Amino acid sequence: MDFFTEYGEANRYKILEVIGKGSYGVVCAAIDTHTGEKVAIKKIHSIFEHISDAIRILREVKLLRLLRHPDIVEIKRIMLPPSKREFKDIYVVFELMESDLHQVIKANDDLTREHQQFFLYQMLRALKYMHTANVYHRDLKPKNILANANCKLKVCDFGLARVAFNDTPTTIFWTDYVATRWYRAPELCGSFFSKYTPAIDIWSIGCIFAEVLTGKPLFPGKSVIHQLDLITDLLGTPPLETISGVRNEKARKYLMEMRRKPPVPFTQKFPKADPLALRLLQRLLAFDPKDRPTAEQALADPYFKGLAKVEREHSCQPISKMEFEFERRRVIKEDIRELIYREILEYHPQLLKDYMNGTEGTSFMYPSAIGQFRKQFAYLEENGGKTGSVVPPERKHVSLPRSTVHSSTIPPNAQPNLLSYENRQTEEASSSFRVTDASGNAPKVSRPPPRVPTGRVGFGTNNPSFCSPTLIALAPTMPNS
Repeated sequence: MDFFTEYGEANRYKILEVIGKGSYGVVCAAIDTHTGEKVAIKKIHSIFEHISDAIRILREVKLLRLLRHPDIVEIKRIMLPPSKREFKDIYVVFELMESDLHQVIKANDDLTREHQQFFLYQMLRALKYMHTANVYHRDLKPKNILANANCKLKVCDFGLARVAFNDTPTTIFWTDYVATRWYRAPELCGSFFSKYTPAIDIWSIGCIFAEVLTGKPLFPGKSVIHQLDLITDLLGTPPLETISGVRNEKARKYLMEMRRKPPVPFTQKFPKADPLALRLLQRLLAFDPKDRPTAEQALADPYFKGLAKVEREHSCQPISKMEFEFERRRVIKEDIRELIYREILEYHPQLLKDYMNGTEGTSFMYPSAIGQFRKQFAYLEENGGKTGSVVPPERKHVSLPRSTVHSSTIPPNAQPNLLSYENRQTEEASSSFRVTDASGNAPKVSRPPPRVPTGRVGFGTNNPSFCSPTLIALAPTMPNS
């Protein structure tokens, strides 16, 4: 019966193996038996134990639903919980990717100029889409940029992201921790300006791109002061008019008393880089945020001549204030539970229709197949540390896919179907891009190729944000353009 198909949709996924753990829960690789596609299923447990974590999860689930774009990681489904009123865990199905940009940079010291250009183009294209929706990511770094062997990148981890509304009080909007220090804009290091702009993300992308060029972090500060020292060592001491705009008295005093430093020519700092790339990088890393380009302006830079196409660089409508009304009032656990449940229903259209019409039944337990999932996840968590392959319950038939994640096992019908132009650019940039095998070795090729290490399982356990950098994905079809 179709009615029960909707509720029992968890049966369509066959769990393969654990690919990562964190304080929030566990991520497993799985096969979607309807499509043959590999996916990552993230179990987030006890989400209402701390209301701040629950709000962060709600915020990120909303943003990933609203920001549908080829360069942003996609939530495919969220499993329907067995009970609307009593659920504690949620299971989120993401597209599966192979690695992240941090691992790609770490594994390759020979990225070509084509790789570098294509990487930056995709990151800026994602930023343009986010920023036109008035969304600031606020925690961009290589680990939060997912990567595939075909050079496809996707931004993830929106746990610290915020939507900027014109009437949002700055003191509320920017009070929490923002951005990993190494990729943090100077105005975040010292609370320089009264209201921050999307330029904070532009700075982070500049730092990431510099790391792509050199293979190492550009500003690995050990403290906020050390961070400012490293930034001014390269960019020089900011001019007095910039310093006078610094809001934080201590930071302003520190900059005023700093010895005068001349800027280091970028051609000296990055001697092997494309001169056009350095011209754009210098714009991205302007000390004063008003001197940085927007993502749209950066995409129009001569560096991207022959690659950029405006019709593929989509904008997004600003997000409605009503979507984040919960941020503006005091909420309790049951409020957040109801809002998360409402987000889950976005992936179950018939049930959402019933919910909106007030005809949804609430007095029974849904046959959602979550019980089976819970058993499989628990089994893998308990046995994952043992040697040898671990097969979860109900997956002992030889005909089922092996419990090992290799990109080469993805069925042909699950491969991305990019537009011919982008496909051509990808092929040019990744003609020698390769994925290491389970032992860490890669097949021999005629030239030293870039590699995407497989099976990355590291998690930021102190960051309960929803879309972990380990959730890895297939590049989707580009929007019709």
